[in-house]
Amino acid sequence: MMYNTFVIAMLKENKWIKIDMMVKIISIILLISWMILVFWFSSQVGDESSNTSGNTIRAIVTFFNNDIDPNDLEKVVNTFQPITRKIAHLTLYTMGGFLIYNFIYRFKFEKSRKIIIALIIGILYAIADEIHQYFVPGRSSGVRDVFIDSLGVILGIFVFILLQKVINKIKSKIFVKNSI
Repeated sequence: MMYNTFVIAMLKENKWIKIDMMVKIISIILLISWMILVFWFSSQVGDESSNTSGNTIRAIVTFFNNDIDPNDLEKVVNTFQPITRKIAHLTLYTMGGFLIYNFIYRFKFEKSRKIIIALIIGILYAIADEIHQYFVPGRSSGVRDVFIDSLGVILGIFVFILLQKVINKIKSKIFVKNSI
């Protein structure tokens, strides 16, 4: 009887180890995919990158105002393109911070160490991204973008931690409700 309990416990443990390994693999695949996406965006030459952000603005504006004059549309694009590009940096690196922390979270470090490791990885990637952009024709690199990217990483980590707390609270309420 005791042997059966031991075997069942070992099988359950093995199952959780496999699940944990699969989650780590999926996490690293998502993280690498994000890194490739950032690299791809950074590899766009100046005109191509400008067209990407310009076309995004055009699509949003024409969605809300289909009969806008083409000259007015171009004025809107020229006005909002710089801020749109900075928001894109922030958004992209918020996703990155979330994915980096999601991967680091799977390891047995204390929480503060996980945060520091995720920050270091995110900031180093932002620096590497700006260095990469320096060598792409028509693109520029700047310290301001590293700061914006780093803010995005911090925001992504914060969102992950907040979401994890919400999930844990929901789990605890479900557990209490089911144990009554």
